Amino acid sequence: MPKVLHIGPCETPGGMANVMRILAEHPPEGWEAELLSSHVVGSPWAKWRAYRRARQILIQMLKDPAQRPDVVHLHTAADWSWWRKRRFAQMAHKAGVPNIVHIHSGQFDTWLGSQDSKRSHAMKSFLKAHQSQTVVLGIGWQEVLESHIGPVKVINNPVAEEIKPSQKERESHHLLLLGRDDPVKGHAFATQVCEKVREVHPQLKVTMTGISSSPHPWISARGWVSDSEKLNLLQSSTLLLVPSAFEGQPLVVLEAMTCGLQILVSDRIPHTPAAVVRAPFENVEVWVSKVMEMLETPVEPSLLISQSESHSIENISQQWDEFYSSILNLPASK
Repeated sequence: MPKVLHIGPCETPGGMANVMRILAEHPPEGWEAELLSSHVVGSPWAKWRAYRRARQILIQMLKDPAQRPDVVHLHTAADWSWWRKRRFAQMAHKAGVPNIVHIHSGQFDTWLGSQDSKRSHAMKSFLKAHQSQTVVLGIGWQEVLESHIGPVKVINNPVAEEIKPSQKERESHHLLLLGRDDPVKGHAFATQVCEKVREVHPQLKVTMTGISSSPHPWISARGWVSDSEKLNLLQSSTLLLVPSAFEGQPLVVLEAMTCGLQILVSDRIPHTPAAVVRAPFENVEVWVSKVMEMLETPVEPSLLISQSESHSIENISQQWDEFYSSILNLPASK
C-alpha cells in the first residue's frame, strides 16, 4: 500500500494544521498517511529544534525501506516556512521520492514580489530542478501564482466529516469570530463594528476566539477552543465575521458554510463562494450596514450548505487519490 508523508506544522494551532490532520486521517482509498511535525509554538530556538528533529526523522525514514514514504507532501506558508520546507523537498528528491509543495499562505504572492523578482525566479527554478508538484487553494491562486512559479494544481481545502449542520434553532443576535490572536485576523476592527451594531441591537452578543480578554462584557473572549466547542459555535451562532487582512482559503469559512452559518468576509479574501457576503476591508460603515442587513434578512442556510459540498473530505480525498496516483503512474482507486 503506497504511503504519503505530510510534513508541516501539524501540531501548531491553525488552519494549516487542521487541513493536515484531516488529510492524514482520511487518506485516499488504498493509501496510508503519516504526519511529521516541523514546527512548534515557542522561541526561535524551540522552532529550530523542531525543524532539525523533523529533518533527522525524514533522513531515517528515507533510508529505511519499511518506513520510506512513496510521496512527501509538504505544507507551507511564505517566507521562513518555505525556506524550511525547501530543504525537505531537496532531501526527498535526492532520495528519489516525489515531493508536493502545497501552498497555504494568503500572502505568498506578496512575499514573492513581481513575476521577475529574484524570489520568483529562484522558486520557479527550484521547483523545476527538484521536480516538485505544486498545489494551490483555488483557481484564484492558480491565476496569481502560475505566472510567478510555473504550473500549479488546484485542490481545495477539505472539511472534516464531523462538521455538519444541527437541527437546533440558532441564536438570533450572536456574532462569531474564529481566529488566532493576530492583527491580521481583525479582532479590533470587529469590535468596532459590533459596538456600532449594538447601538441599534443592544441585545447583540459576540464570541471571539484567539483573545483571552475583552474590553466589553458582551464579548466572550474564549482563547483557543476545542473542536467540539468550535462546532457548537458554528451550529448555534447567527453570523461569522472574517475581517482578515489576508487568507489563503480560510477553513473556518468552509466549515461555517457546511453548518449553514451565514458569513461576512473581508474583500481581501480571494474568490469566496457566491453565498458568502463580502465587504470592503476595514470599512466600518459598510460592515455595520452588512451585519444589520444579515441579522434582519439572513442568508438561506441551504444555499450555504449546497455550495460547501465540493469541499467534503470524500470529494477532496478523491482528488488527492488521482493526483498522487498520477505522480506515481498508478491507477486511481475510482
